[in-house]
Amino acid sequence: RGIHPAVLADRGLDAAISALAARSPVPVGVDVTAGRLPGPVESAAYFVVAEALANAAKHAVASEIGVRITRHRDLLIVEVIDDGVGGADPARGTGLRGLADRVAAVDGHLTITSPAGGPTMIRAELPCES
Repeated sequence: RGIHPAVLADRGLDAAISALAARSPVPVGVDVTAGRLPGPVESAAYFVVAEALANAAKHAVASEIGVRITRHRDLLIVEVIDDGVGGADPARGTGLRGLADRVAAVDGHLTITSPAGGPTMIRAELPCES
């Protein structure tokens, strides 16, 4: 809670995610096609990406990460995919459980797919106004 940088409030999700990507030690490709959204939805999406990038850099041994954020009707779809070793398990750490809690707080749904050997995909579906 409380993660809401000024760039997110001032310039939106694309600029905020691009700033996160620029600071990542692992190269990150960013594709954000959604415009401005309600503050809680933007904040939740930002948190998902920030935590997923941090986890990938720390645990995944990834050489690249892709972030894609799109809007489909009344859903914001946030996907973060890394080419790391896989094996991400929400039961083994608080970071991924925290992501699920943050997404649930805006009535969203989080899916984590991370088979051994990779890749890992974190997908959040966040409801937003049409």
